[in-house]
This record gives sequence, structure tokens and C-alpha cells, in this order.
Amino acid sequence: MTKARAPDTIPSMLHTIKDALKSHRPQDLFQTANSAVLIPLFEDNGSAGLVLIQRSENTGLHRGQMGFPGGMVEPEDNGDLLRTALRESQEEIMIFPEDVQIIGELAQRQTIVSELTVKPFVGIIPYPYNFSADPVEVQGIYTATLKTLAKDVITGDNSYELPPPIYPVSGKPVWGLTAKMITELLEIIGEL
Repeated sequence: MTKARAPDTIPSMLHTIKDALKSHRPQDLFQTANSAVLIPLFEDNGSAGLVLIQRSENTGLHRGQMGFPGGMVEPEDNGDLLRTALRESQEEIMIFPEDVQIIGELAQRQTIVSELTVKPFVGIIPYPYNFSADPVEVQGIYTATLKTLAKDVITGDNSYELPPPIYPVSGKPVWGLTAKMITELLEIIGEL
């Protein structure tokens, strides 16, 4: 199997997103992050999209929830949060670090359920991509266009009985910290 490589040239929609992130200065929390995620972006037929995973029902505090690939800082990461995000993305869905072009960061946030402090990194990957889910950690891999996410966001009472905002993706609710990250990304980008 031939591995993809991080794109040398960035498609137009992703170039616009990269420019918007270039001037973004995320407001991080005072405590040090102990986990990191990758927000993998891609362009397909002129539309920018992102990759989400559904965590396995078998492991972790966030069982069955939709999120971005990522996890806890491990000793081999030497405290490098970007390294954590890339390592976890490879472990969970086989996105190879050399296939990712990091274009920015979002604000560090703390989860309510696990009290983890999470640092999000935004990266561009080639698409289509040959994802492969780790069967222990990941139940499914999903993609959604940013335009669809912005259009379908639920900001009030909802049938999921979850706190908004909620982004429905393939009938599954994306909520909590992940939804806040998507909201921040969409606010930075502006009109799609």
C-alpha cells in the first residue's frame, strides 16, 4: 500500500481556512494540557470537511461519544502536545503524521466528564484517505462538510436531551467539548 503524504499545495477552501487560522490567537487555560486532539481537515469536490470518530463502547470515560482522534499525553511524547495528537491519530485511525500539515491551533479546553485539559491542533490531510479504525478504541469513522455542520447545528432544546450546541453527523450527536471546538473553528473561518 502506498502511503499518502501531506499535501504540498493546499486546495482553495483549505487555503482560506489556513489564512484565517494564521492570525488566530487561541485563549488557552492556565493549567497545562494533559491531552491533545487532531482536527483533520480535507477538501473534497470544493468543500472543506473534517474527520470525526465514534469512540468504542468498551473503553474510557467518553464511551460511544463522537470526537476527534486524540488522547492523553504518554511518556514517549516528552510533553509535546502536537506529538500526542499525531501519535493518537495514527493509533486510532491510521492517519500517519507525515500525511498531516498542521495549520493552526484552537483554544485549550477542559472536559466536564473526565476533567482532562485538551489542546486541539488543526491539520490538513490528503483525501480520500485510507483510514483504519483501531477496533478496541474506535467504533466508527465519519466525515462531515463544514458547510453542513454550520447549517445543521442545534442551538436550543433538542431530541438528544444534551446541552447545545449539537452537530448531528450521520444521525449521531456531536456535543460537549468537540462541539465547542467545531463552533470555534466555524467562528474563525466565518462565512463558508
